[in-house]
Amino acid sequence: MFECILYDLLLTCQYMKAKEVLIRILKDRESEGILQSELYSLSYSKSTIANALERLSKEREIIRRKIGKKQYRIWLTDYAPFPIEGVIRVGILRAVEYPHVLLTVERLKSEGIDARVRIFDSAMDATRALAICQVDLACSPLVTQVINALVFKSIRIYAGCGFNGSGIVFKSGDAERYACSELSTMEANLKYYLKEERKLDLSEVDIMYFKSPERLVEAFTSCEVDAIAIWEPYLTTLKDFKVLEFKEILGRFPCCTLAVNKDFEEEQHGLLEKFLKTYERCSKKVYEEKDLAIKLMGKYLGFDESLLRISFGKFEYSSKITIDEISETLKRFGLVLTKSAIEEIFHERII
Repeated sequence: MFECILYDLLLTCQYMKAKEVLIRILKDRESEGILQSELYSLSYSKSTIANALERLSKEREIIRRKIGKKQYRIWLTDYAPFPIEGVIRVGILRAVEYPHVLLTVERLKSEGIDARVRIFDSAMDATRALAICQVDLACSPLVTQVINALVFKSIRIYAGCGFNGSGIVFKSGDAERYACSELSTMEANLKYYLKEERKLDLSEVDIMYFKSPERLVEAFTSCEVDAIAIWEPYLTTLKDFKVLEFKEILGRFPCCTLAVNKDFEEEQHGLLEKFLKTYERCSKKVYEEKDLAIKLMGKYLGFDESLLRISFGKFEYSSKITIDEISETLKRFGLVLTKSAIEEIFHERII
């Protein structure tokens, strides 16, 4: 009896170690995945690897696809570059712009739907992941989504997400070195401010680009740059400096929008419609469910709840957006879309 228990514990221990190694390898491979045969070169028995893969597959942590007579390619479910039956993967950035998105995911989970959230530091990374279907839906800057839609032809914008919620932080009024995220709403708004408010020639302005908000804050506080364009809750953390909110210059403006990968749109239409209906409801009730929304943002994003309570509502959360609001934002970035491009990029519920 004791020997059987010991043997079971040993097998469980081997499985847990093998599982940890497999997940690490697959995470490194991202959308490339790995051939199952390659995993047999690891320092585990073939049966241990096979057992770990079987369990991970049942737990929906991995996806296996047959690519030959006896060959399988394996991906982590969160990184597989194709839609997965019954799974909806949502990408968002590290910001307080998405409480209604997180409420939507929780509602779907409570109904037994396998809904997952993936957090990105970079708008470019999030939108690229959407373009290659590593995530099925994503909320990222409108400008970033339109550029990727023009290049990859694989995403469609369905709804609004967040409005306002960002600004410029200065050390002094005579800033010379600026920083923001690239190909984003932040860049569009910052350039508008420099050109229209400060009357500067943009070709002579020193603008640096950083992928993550943490790196932007570091560049600012270390005096690498004099001013940064950034969003909440980072704007709130820098309240001791001079802050100019973009809405003071632009009025109400869209930041992020909700876009969908076209393969997911086609293959999982029913699940997409379920998400969109739930998203619209959660967008209308987000202020009523503020406490739950704050807890979810703390859980997923790692922000302190006291900071979230201060910065909550600095964005306006809405699934509604008009083509006029879109066109005005794109114009500030220097993008004017043709009628055919608008019809290809935006779902008919917007246009």
